[in-house]
Amino acid sequence: MNVRRYRARDMRDAMRQVREEQGEDAVILSSRRVDGWLEVVAALDGGEAPAGTAEGDGRGAPRQDDAGSGARSARESARQGVRDEPAPRGEHPRAPEPAAASAGGGSGAGSRQRPAPQWPTDPEVSAMRQELRDLRSLLTRQYEENEQARWAARHPLAAECKARLMDLGFREPLARSLAGSILDDHTSEEAWERLRARLSGAIVTARASILDEGGVLALEGPTGVGKTTTIARIALRQIRRMGPDSVTLVTMDAQRIGATRQLQAFGQMAGTAVRVVETEAELREMARRSAGSGHLILVDTAGQSPRTAPREPLLTDMPADVRAETWLVIAATTQGMALRRVLEAFAPTEPSALVLTKLDEAEQLGEVLSVLLDQPLGVAFMSDGQRIAEDFHRVDTGHLTRLALQEEPEHGAADAWVDEAMQAWRRRQATEREARRPRSADEPAAGEEPAPLEMIQPVLKGHHVTQH
Repeated sequence: MNVRRYRARDMRDAMRQVREEQGEDAVILSSRRVDGWLEVVAALDGGEAPAGTAEGDGRGAPRQDDAGSGARSARESARQGVRDEPAPRGEHPRAPEPAAASAGGGSGAGSRQRPAPQWPTDPEVSAMRQELRDLRSLLTRQYEENEQARWAARHPLAAECKARLMDLGFREPLARSLAGSILDDHTSEEAWERLRARLSGAIVTARASILDEGGVLALEGPTGVGKTTTIARIALRQIRRMGPDSVTLVTMDAQRIGATRQLQAFGQMAGTAVRVVETEAELREMARRSAGSGHLILVDTAGQSPRTAPREPLLTDMPADVRAETWLVIAATTQGMALRRVLEAFAPTEPSALVLTKLDEAEQLGEVLSVLLDQPLGVAFMSDGQRIAEDFHRVDTGHLTRLALQEEPEHGAADAWVDEAMQAWRRRQATEREARRPRSADEPAAGEEPAPLEMIQPVLKGHHVTQH
């Protein structure tokens, strides 16, 4: 058995040294603190021992009884299915057949290479190797648990916040990282406020400038995450800001008839065009005709499972003067491991942003945020209810953080864009109606007195509500 002693700053550094010099199968036998350093003894079940093993470096002339002892140990280990530990430099242990033990080891003997020993195909050997792996895992786990216990004893307030985060679904590495910023002299309220601010600042957001500049925006994602509903929400937001002629709805979901009918019903209600496209060539032609006009083409795609997700970008060969983006729609109700698979599966399509849906249906958001903070894409929009407009927002990291921490969210900031867009839409509609309204000769000019406002506001059931 190859045994070595290492000195390192901490266990992570020691494990790195062990892996580099002895490989993944090495086992940690013991560890202790010596003069401020961590001393670790590791063993490998077989193989050539490097010159600096803990069993001695072999400098100088060895004793004959050492060589004989090494030979006896070799024979005993061979019977057990384990290779003997090689003798230090200059020593030549006896083989089972008679051989002279040379103290100096002449140049001829030193130049000969020992044949690589073969592992016996014995079930006991396999069982022993598995036991060594289990022992290594056990020792590593015990050390990590002891390290966590010592950290918690030194920083009780941070440990309390970390435990609270893990109860909310956050993974241990993220919970410990967030809690690591808490100082021991903080009060509980100050500590939680600092943690909330750090979590809010860590959430990556994405700009939705394509909605202002126009282009082709496709939504993709697994089945059932709300892509078609999100298309309708973005379209309604765009219509209220820029009018019904500013957006065209396109569906490429030929597999689900309900999705096409849903978009067509919405388009008829909102007064905007809906197209069914079967090929990317048709979509490219639509994009070419609308290039440079600020027109937005929203594309609804068929839902895909991670196993059947596309392996190349969705919007390819678009005209050079047409901006094209793909957003990945994900649901907050997805479990962490499944969400990670979704992100990995759709990565080849090169999405530029995320849309997080169904926040109101998720029991915990800690697991979702643990995954989102471990990948590069930013979140552009989020939805937290059934209402088409009012429950669809640009991502607000403070709002999202409070939801994840199960605190009362501040709805005002999240819904501010809804009120602003609604007021702008109402002003635009009133101005257009005032310009079209015929006037009598004796009627005051526009602006001298308030014009009566009559607004027809679209609602989802296909009716119109008239407000005076």
